[in-house]
Amino acid sequence: MALTPDEMLKLRKACDQLDDGPDYRCTDCIYNLLNTALDFYMSSKTADAAISYFNKTHAVKNLRDMKVLVSQYADTPEGNKSLAKFLWNNNHWSRAKFLRKLIDFFEKKGATDQSSLDEWVNRADFEKDIKNKLKTDEHSIGYMLFQWLRVRCGAIQLNLICAFLNL
Repeated sequence: MALTPDEMLKLRKACDQLDDGPDYRCTDCIYNLLNTALDFYMSSKTADAAISYFNKTHAVKNLRDMKVLVSQYADTPEGNKSLAKFLWNNNHWSRAKFLRKLIDFFEKKGATDQSSLDEWVNRADFEKDIKNKLKTDEHSIGYMLFQWLRVRCGAIQLNLICAFLNL
């Protein structure tokens, strides 16, 4: 979904009028993975508590280690409920199921650490690379969740999205 030169100019002018907002970039691949699985249609307090619990109780630093950890639990509703309890101290089994999908997807794309995730996000196109490809029966990555991942990886600035959407 490329912008025309006129649209880009309009966007740039609108963005130039905005104050600088918070810097949401994150340089931790595992945090970005967990945030993508947890922080949509969930209260920030709940997602933050889950990620905080994970950080206090687990020493996972890369996608490979996360895959090994997740594979210790069956990919069933009961196994995913146990996994959610183990990872986040909650019962968000459908998010654990979605996390499995994210791990497999990013591994296939070669995005296994923050550097390779940043590279992939910078060249990824929603329509071609994401749409209808990252979903379970309960969750999926839509356009805005993809853009939120791009913001966290530093591919775009949040104020650019807001200006483009007139928010």
